[in-house]
Amino acid sequence: MYREQLQYFALAYQLRSFSAAAKKIPMSSQGLAKAVHSLESELEVILFESDSAGRLRPTPQADLLLDFVSVFENNYANLRAEYQAMRAAERHELRVGIGLGILGYLGPDFIQCFRRKHPRIAVRYEELNDCACDIGLKAGRFDIALTVAPYNPDFLTYELYSTPMYFWISAEDELASHDRLHIEDFLDRRISMPGEEFKCNVTLRNMAKDAGIEFGEVYATAEIFRMFDFARTGKGLGFSAKHLVKMDLFARDSSVVALPLEDVTWRFGIAQLSSRKPTPEMKAFIDYCIKAMAA
Repeated sequence: MYREQLQYFALAYQLRSFSAAAKKIPMSSQGLAKAVHSLESELEVILFESDSAGRLRPTPQADLLLDFVSVFENNYANLRAEYQAMRAAERHELRVGIGLGILGYLGPDFIQCFRRKHPRIAVRYEELNDCACDIGLKAGRFDIALTVAPYNPDFLTYELYSTPMYFWISAEDELASHDRLHIEDFLDRRISMPGEEFKCNVTLRNMAKDAGIEFGEVYATAEIFRMFDFARTGKGLGFSAKHLVKMDLFARDSSVVALPLEDVTWRFGIAQLSSRKPTPEMKAFIDYCIKAMAA
């Protein structure tokens, strides 16, 4: 039994066809079928039968093997991630995932300052959406990550920053006279905010569901200028945060009003897998982040 055999089997199971699975790889359907039949011989089981239409019908033994393949692939991925982490540690390399928007708050010199303080540590960082950042950390693609709340329970997270969530709105809108917004104010309103791969989107949709309301149209974008312009042109509410609305670029425009959303914050922290022992490089970056944000 070897890994490719298991992958061929899993693909045939998914597509219910040797020929369709073979085209995906690609290889000959005869070669793929031979690999699966070899598995059957080794395990002394029948994995597939054929229905009246000629499609493969998995047997209970195939169901059991598919569970095994799923666990095996997960363990294989974890093993590779551990090896990558070991190689990175040997090179004094630190792989950092950063949620989109965080580095914009920290400033372009944040990483450079760490590099100057720790010239022996090679920092490799990548900015990506909230969900991808968490997935990357959990899969071992990153050693640590600057990640947005709510935090994954599998992570050990040190919160670094919290700020009220704001929304921009046209000064001519009736809501502009309020001192703050409530989720009920979003009923049937058009909203521009980051897409479903960002945690603020999920948070707001869950709040709306709990309040028994529905938004109007939602325009998904990760571009803060588009969200501001969405409000400025009177199209609806545009997502923001306190540190953004205070920027002179936005604050000086009197045609837009920024209002906080009652009891809702945008937060981020520095995280590592709870199950992983931190390397000296990880400790150095975590300490740097905590001290820099406390200053």
